Amino acid sequence: MTKQFSAPQHLALLNQNQLGDFDHIWAYQGAWFEPPNRERGGWSGVNFLTLKTTAGHQQEVYLKRQQGFTRRTWMHPIVGEPTFLREYHVMQHLQPYEVSTPQTVFFAAKQQEAILMTEALAGYVAWDSWRSAHVEAPNSRKKMVIAAIAQMVRKMHQAGVQHRSLYPKHLFIKESNADGELGVMVAIIDFEKSRITPWITFLKISDLITLNYRTLNVSRTQRLYFLKQYLGVARLTPWQRILCRYIFKRSLIKSTPRL
Repeated sequence: MTKQFSAPQHLALLNQNQLGDFDHIWAYQGAWFEPPNRERGGWSGVNFLTLKTTAGHQQEVYLKRQQGFTRRTWMHPIVGEPTFLREYHVMQHLQPYEVSTPQTVFFAAKQQEAILMTEALAGYVAWDSWRSAHVEAPNSRKKMVIAAIAQMVRKMHQAGVQHRSLYPKHLFIKESNADGELGVMVAIIDFEKSRITPWITFLKISDLITLNYRTLNVSRTQRLYFLKQYLGVARLTPWQRILCRYIFKRSLIKSTPRL
């Protein structure tokens, strides 16, 4: 076993559901949350489980398992290591930077097999789903959501993490109303392709292009507002205007079908 982690607060819960170790979790049989991805001679799949305690409490979790899904690293240049190992490392790295991610319940990895179980994001919804359900929402509410997302993405980049798959479906939001004030919480998921890099100053632009490209159905005004919030400015400097034009241009190029 290359690495294993069990959240102390969930140990009893896992044991009560006969999922206290690698072998029992690996042998779990249940309906797939989405069809398993089968390629490169391996597979990777997700289950949604509701763990129950003898006291009647419950915890919803996502169980991700994979076999033969690896990436080559300088430490493992030939066989590689499970991609869930990268996701686990990135989520652990982000914790001190106050970047919200799903909380790990259990993680373990062997040479070709890996398990990653995380708490479900209770009350959260993916940004693209939120947009579809709130087409008629006031502009002020949409801007509040956009600002919260932009600030969380900025935190992720300040932590030196390039997501490399920054889609609206990987940005989850939860609206709250405390003491009569509306607020928005944001969590980021799916770090399987992510990397911690000293070159984040340059590589973060790739994330911004990807997200802008994936939200071309959002008005240009709102996408520009996102970039201003990400940059932390009310008015763009000449250099920032050049950067925004570049991001918009690259997004349009990506959206143009190739002949």
